[in-house]
Amino acid sequence: MIYKFIDNNGAEITVNSLSSLESLIDSETVKENTQVKAGLRGKWTSAINIDELKDLFNKKVEEIAEPEIPEEDIKSFITKEEPVEQEAIPEPVKVKEDVIVEKIEPIIRNEEISAKTFENDLKTDEELQNSEINRDKTYDDDNVIGINIFDAVGICFKKYFVLKGRASRSEYWYFYLFSIILYIIPFIIGGEDADVFIGLFFLILTIPSVTVSVRRLHDIDKSGWYVFIYLIPFVGGIIMLVMCASVGTEGKNQFGEYPLQLKKKNNL
Repeated sequence: MIYKFIDNNGAEITVNSLSSLESLIDSETVKENTQVKAGLRGKWTSAINIDELKDLFNKKVEEIAEPEIPEEDIKSFITKEEPVEQEAIPEPVKVKEDVIVEKIEPIIRNEEISAKTFENDLKTDEELQNSEINRDKTYDDDNVIGINIFDAVGICFKKYFVLKGRASRSEYWYFYLFSIILYIIPFIIGGEDADVFIGLFFLILTIPSVTVSVRRLHDIDKSGWYVFIYLIPFVGGIIMLVMCASVGTEGKNQFGEYPLQLKKKNNL
């Protein structure tokens, strides 16, 4: 049979079977006061007034109704005594011991670390002293015969084309200073011949400047090819000046003997 009902929005909805209408009652879409019509020619009435639907509503009420609790269960529930929880007794002795241990251990560790650090500092000082005492002082400034600007210029012109061997810092820097002085003199004197003298000095000093630079690189145990760093714009000259200012190798290296003479008292 076909059933029709009016929903909450006032729309008329058709249901094709009683089982479909039962599911709507279970979902409370159709309630007892919902207007329902059985069949196409039936009259509109409340859902509770239709016999087959009345049984469905009664069945739903029975399912929802709460089951009765037996009298015995009620008495046992009332007279039931709840178990009393026993409070845990703290152990103050163990807690205090733990606290004491936590406080003492860091102090002991800190003292051990401090003692080890002090021992390491003592060892470091002793090692430094021993290394200073045992250090080879053969090539200290006090034991080396230095050269002046005239000696340096003489050596550089004597080794005008010599690329082999080594040049000390004093040899390199004294010749560098000599070159600067020669270039400044024409500017001081002035006159029409200033440019001529500058060009002449450039031709005279270029070759020995290159060769002494190569020998200076040899003294710090570097290849002479590093002299081409001069050609790097802006920074090349600075890099070379820093390298040439470095301390040379003490004693013999792959490019030759130590460039300066040692005093006779060293028996070397």
